[in-house]
Amino acid sequence: MKLSVIAVCAALFVAVGIAGCSGGYRLPDTEPGKEMPERAAVDETWYGELPCADCRSKNITLTLFHDHTFRMGQVHAGIAGRRDRVEYDLGRWELKGGKLFLEGSMPRPMQFRRVSDTSLEMLDQLGRKIVSKLDYTLQLRSVPDFVSGPYTLRGLFVSDGAAITFKECHTGKTFSLLFERPDSSVLGEYASLRSSSARGVLAELTGRFTLGEAKGGGESIMVRKFGRFLPGESCGELADRSVSLEGTFWRVLSIRGYNGSLEGAAGKPYVRMKSDDGSVSGFAGCNRFGGSYVSDGQDLMFSRLVTSRMACPAGAMELERAFLDALGRTRSWKVRGRILELYDSNSKPLVNLTAVSVR
Repeated sequence: MKLSVIAVCAALFVAVGIAGCSGGYRLPDTEPGKEMPERAAVDETWYGELPCADCRSKNITLTLFHDHTFRMGQVHAGIAGRRDRVEYDLGRWELKGGKLFLEGSMPRPMQFRRVSDTSLEMLDQLGRKIVSKLDYTLQLRSVPDFVSGPYTLRGLFVSDGAAITFKECHTGKTFSLLFERPDSSVLGEYASLRSSSARGVLAELTGRFTLGEAKGGGESIMVRKFGRFLPGESCGELADRSVSLEGTFWRVLSIRGYNGSLEGAAGKPYVRMKSDDGSVSGFAGCNRFGGSYVSDGQDLMFSRLVTSRMACPAGAMELERAFLDALGRTRSWKVRGRILELYDSNSKPLVNLTAVSVR
């Protein structure tokens, strides 16, 4: 059904005209400067030693593949009293507003912008320039680094008796699967789990990417440790688990136009929507609120919002007005991983929230 304009309790909302956001991330607005190419002509590797809050430096190796996938290694070097911590991630890259947007297993996407033909600058979680005298740039390397890993991977495990393939969830790419130490029990368990109607079974494993060992000379995954099969699951179900619009406890990460603290009188604002009766409830920063909502596809509108009448310090009241104003202007939504984004009638971002729990 089409959403009609529903009167919102005007007394609850006060427009706030300050530009910017606070906390969380949003899809960036277009900024002047060099544009990233829509598609990498060749595989490119970028490297930089970036500032780190709890270590000497965070050394990032980022490879952008021409098919819009990426692999990245991060070494947290110089951690006091501990060994260096190494993390790997992979997924897909795309451009939003002229900026590079990386989405893999990270809770929030990473963003960069092109400074020159040989430099990428890391942006903050809002897609804005990091205001600092420290260096947040990655430099283009002359030779691609395929960032072999090891990675913890999820994907569709398929065996025809002669060969094994693995369709990795975050990239959607299929690789030949090899084992450092062959284990016949893995294929035995696969055979017992695979149904006649399904070609494969979702699996978790740890492995490295290798070149030249697959048929045809392409990449393969060398399994260091096989984790487990996940019968009945799929890549899409794993990505979407516990993050539906309705029934999820959403806590605020940022509010467009509000630069103050997100800590209200009793914690950060949150909202929950119940599909069974179309009701919405939550905490706005000072008072609890309730009302109703209408959702049709990606459309979303809140109405008849009322709050309790508790008085709070000025900061909490300002946060409450900003949050309720944003809810009153919401007209659409999108979930990215565990992040809920609310937009106004012009598709401008209003609020970002993160999934905390499901009830």
